[in-house]
Amino acid sequence: MLLLKEREQKLTGQLIAIHPLMNELRNSPRFMRPEDLAVLRQLTDDIYQDFTSRLNSRFTNLTDVDIQLCILIKLRFTVAQIAILSAISPTSVYQQKSRMKKRILRIEPDVFSHGETLDVWLYKL
Repeated sequence: MLLLKEREQKLTGQLIAIHPLMNELRNSPRFMRPEDLAVLRQLTDDIYQDFTSRLNSRFTNLTDVDIQLCILIKLRFTVAQIAILSAISPTSVYQQKSRMKKRILRIEPDVFSHGETLDVWLYKL
């Protein structure tokens, strides 16, 4: 089972790596247009089994900005890259992550009980 999980992670990583928009944003980060976010949302939903729908149904209190941040984290963009893509400072990214984690904990207080960070939790989701 562990081998299957590892293989799945490798294959999803390869699918993401070959996507033209992902390559563009990783190599030359720039402010994302709404259509870029729509493409990344679709890519994330296709590869990670309706990721945004699962998030929205499980945590109804998440904002559109929270969902955008979750998508970027799930696609393993760094804080510095997220800051550029969102046209905010890295400090603001950390603040957004902190506020989002609090909103998640209001719905499911035990979700981070194993000491996971928001990023690691989203990777596993």
